[in-house]
Amino acid sequence: MAKNVEGKKVAILTDQGFEEIELTSPMNALEEAGVTVHVISPQKDKVKAWDQDHWGIEIPVDKHISEANPEDYDMLMLPGGVMNPDKLRQNKACVLFARHFLEQGKPIAAICHAPQFLIETEMISNRQMTSYPSIKTDLVNAGVLWEDSEVVVDNGLVTSRNPDDLPAFNKKMIEELAEGRHATVGQFTKHDRQS
Repeated sequence: MAKNVEGKKVAILTDQGFEEIELTSPMNALEEAGVTVHVISPQKDKVKAWDQDHWGIEIPVDKHISEANPEDYDMLMLPGGVMNPDKLRQNKACVLFARHFLEQGKPIAAICHAPQFLIETEMISNRQMTSYPSIKTDLVNAGVLWEDSEVVVDNGLVTSRNPDDLPAFNKKMIEELAEGRHATVGQFTKHDRQS
């Protein structure tokens, strides 16, 4: 599996207050598979993690959102945390960056609270997804077909509920990255979305 993704590039889009393990675990899995990973953020130089109930580590930022081109990346990975998606969804550049992946049928992996940010793209209606339970209503109101599963894959869109799901999430994320581009919204039927 690793040889299928070696040399690919993944953007991790995040702001302050991402859940630490939800960034570090997928990033390590991707790097171990030979993937180039860039942390992209509205913050310059560093971005700070939240670790369960306190501030965590700082991660270097590879590119400021203003300098990042989504065309350069094969996949978008979105860590959760309560603060992080709330900040991202208020940033137009971040929303447009994420929207590119949906428009182009490139895979996206979003865990925990991160799917809440994707609501702002206005492109997740009728997609099968999961998330942290507290944002279920937000996603359903945005037209998402929500389910309570450790990992849900819908046409390249990978979602999971919480850090306990990371092993399944990381595995599916790498599988979808290996598959590459999928049909874009409006070009597939419900049958094509089955994982």
